[in-house]
Amino acid sequence: MSVPSILRGLGVSPGVAVGRILRVERSGLPETPQPIPANAVALEIERFDAARAAARAEIARLRERVVQTLGESCASMLDAQRLMLDDPGLVRTTVRGIERGPFTAAWALREAVAGIARKFEAIEDLHFRERGGDLEEVHRRLQRLLADRPEEPDAEGEGPTIVVARELGPSDAAMLSRSHVTGIVADLGGVTSHTAILARALGIPAVTGASGASARARSGSLAVVDGDSGTVTFDPDREALRRAELGREAWISREARIAEGRDLPATTKDGVEVILRANIEFAEELPAVLRFGARGIGLYRSEFLFLERAPALPSEDEHYRTYREICEKVAPHPAVIRTLDLGGEKYFHEVLHGVESNPSLGLRAIRLCLQRPEILRPQLRGLARAAAHGDVRLLIPFVTSDGEVRELRRILAEEAAGLRGEGKPFRADLPVGVMIETPAAALTADRLAGVSDFLSLGTNDLIQYALAVDRGNSAVSYLYDPLNLGVLRMIRSVVEAARRTGLGVAVCGEMAADPATATLLLGMGLRELSMPPRAIGAVRDAIRAVDSRAAETIAAQALGEQGG
Repeated sequence: MSVPSILRGLGVSPGVAVGRILRVERSGLPETPQPIPANAVALEIERFDAARAAARAEIARLRERVVQTLGESCASMLDAQRLMLDDPGLVRTTVRGIERGPFTAAWALREAVAGIARKFEAIEDLHFRERGGDLEEVHRRLQRLLADRPEEPDAEGEGPTIVVARELGPSDAAMLSRSHVTGIVADLGGVTSHTAILARALGIPAVTGASGASARARSGSLAVVDGDSGTVTFDPDREALRRAELGREAWISREARIAEGRDLPATTKDGVEVILRANIEFAEELPAVLRFGARGIGLYRSEFLFLERAPALPSEDEHYRTYREICEKVAPHPAVIRTLDLGGEKYFHEVLHGVESNPSLGLRAIRLCLQRPEILRPQLRGLARAAAHGDVRLLIPFVTSDGEVRELRRILAEEAAGLRGEGKPFRADLPVGVMIETPAAALTADRLAGVSDFLSLGTNDLIQYALAVDRGNSAVSYLYDPLNLGVLRMIRSVVEAARRTGLGVAVCGEMAADPATATLLLGMGLRELSMPPRAIGAVRDAIRAVDSRAAETIAAQALGEQGG
């Protein structure tokens, strides 16, 4: 019997799966330069163009299949590949390589892709860097077509199957939707990779970043995938299988319990209801939002829509379609869409055009948008148009003064007038909210309330800026304390300002996702919390288990207003 071996990676989709391995191999790249006679150049360029045309047709067919099995939002991941096929840089560099070598189209393409891939790898932003996987998938497809090899088959066979690959892309979505695929392992990829997004959307346990997994995997052998611990066990022995089965049963039980409670209100023992909404980054997360019983979207981070389209900017219609899909799927509940919040740690080269010495305090979020109307105006128009189809609300990030809100409202009014003139349906009174995530915003919440329709506390940034602590800096991260008295007093002042002005106020930071701090927020008067979809079940349980007066006592003690 084989000895079990354990490989550690990154757990990107929770749960435990046991099954037979299906190793997905991607090969066939030329290993050495392939010279051709000068009189064959024209033919090679024709072969390259024909391969691109065939790839376009394959992607269109695949897209249709994915729409039918997983929906439009997952299928849209393939759009980036379609665009890459016609990328002028890729086409021009490949044709130049064919002519100058002269080399085969396969070799010239490999060299062109390698040059572009190096640029992707140099990008600091993880999400944008992981889009290099789309390029690799386009490359594999073109190489296969240039070699006249048939399309690779989907996952075959019966019984629970663990798919193991170096990396899985959007084209693999149809394969992963097969009912017998119960686990996913990839050598590459992080939490924002396509593999991770698809796995979470499909509810399949997954581990990515498991370097060497595809080399170690043998098709047909047993494996255990633990998406909670981020481990993969190859050739598990009886004891490992027993532990896996216990873990799988616990996971299934947990999922079933959450599903059973999805329609229960988050109401305290004495009848105080708290609205629980979801934070999402991709429309692909909407199935999880519905599965866990969120009452709408409390925070949609639109920056990932920008990163998906980079280096181009999303068009007004792309904004409109994305926000319309979100609001229609969560109806009758609201969808709060945050305007672009790039900057700080999320470095977007093509927009920022330069490196700031301290980007967290620099040209980011609303500051960037007000200076770059070509970024902001299409987003506002898309939001206003989508709001004609559901309860869409606009949220402004990183505000420090009411002047910024007034300026955004002025631009919004101009765009509304334009939409009216063009005869496009839109919502004229689109609700505009302010994100409270700087000390200045917290301490002037009463003034901001005067120019806003609602407030939303972004506690992650508020804590960092209030305590002057970068939580990503291991040397000082111990100072990042959500229970710091200064932080709690700021939150309370915002709640009181909202109460005086009659505005709604929500919390969309990590404090809302932790059952203990969520209870504290309840005691401070918060009645709307937004969090990752998977956190909703535990927070709902915590709220249903407490009395609001007990929560108020906890809050008073934390604020130093009562002995304890």
